[in-house]
Amino acid sequence: MIKVQKLFSFNQGRNIWRIILTDLDQIVIEERDINKKEVYFSCIDRISGKSFWKNKTFLDEKFWIGIEGTIGNYLILHQFQKPDMPNHKKIIAVDLNSGEILWVNDDLTFYNLDEHYVYGFIPRFEQNEFFKLSIESGEILDNLGNDEEARPFLDSIKEKDYSRYSFTQNLNSNLNDESITKFVNQFITDSYYVSFCEYINRSSYLIFNVYDKIEPKSLINRLIIVDKLEGKPILIETLNRATPAPVPDSFFMFDDDLYFIKDKVELIAYRLNSEEAL
Repeated sequence: MIKVQKLFSFNQGRNIWRIILTDLDQIVIEERDINKKEVYFSCIDRISGKSFWKNKTFLDEKFWIGIEGTIGNYLILHQFQKPDMPNHKKIIAVDLNSGEILWVNDDLTFYNLDEHYVYGFIPRFEQNEFFKLSIESGEILDNLGNDEEARPFLDSIKEKDYSRYSFTQNLNSNLNDESITKFVNQFITDSYYVSFCEYINRSSYLIFNVYDKIEPKSLINRLIIVDKLEGKPILIETLNRATPAPVPDSFFMFDDDLYFIKDKVELIAYRLNSEEAL
């Protein structure tokens, strides 16, 4: 029998724009208030929800700043060249444990990172010029040259390891799989909308979402976890009480821990375990 343990809930009443898991078993959360044009960053333990730091802003920038990535003890941020424009500028390195800025490079735009280095570039008229920086100090260590010269090196940078993640697959394209449909069909009625629904299939349980058409232009997005041995639901949560259209990538797993955002403002985590819940 599957045991379900709620790990934490994080809700500050603001739209959760992005979450990213770190190598230190943390979650960095980016929240945005679109009307006030304010952005806040927080860092919590990914299992307990305990806060390392909360509601941080950086460089006196209230809104036009975002996350590039994380590795080790480092969080990398960027600003924008112009409001409402997607082009990034600056490289801002932050200590994940303290939330304090370690260094800033005002001239380069972020490209990639690895365990020891950050890679950035200066946009030129015809080609970019790439540089390698120390992730610890921000010191420029090498000029890697233009796009053509730098490409072999940049392509060799080790990609992030996602082997411990489970991401969703499209449910509608797998409804011919009886091992899935026998659990899903018991929750489907004429009012349910299964196109664009998603699922994660594990040996002992199935996680999926379905949309209930409550009005012509409004859907309820529900998350359901079924114990495959028992054939019964062990958890039903509402991901969104009213959405005009399906929302992709509504949930994911890291090891045995399930993460999802409820009603745009609440990050929730559950642990699913076939043994006694920890």
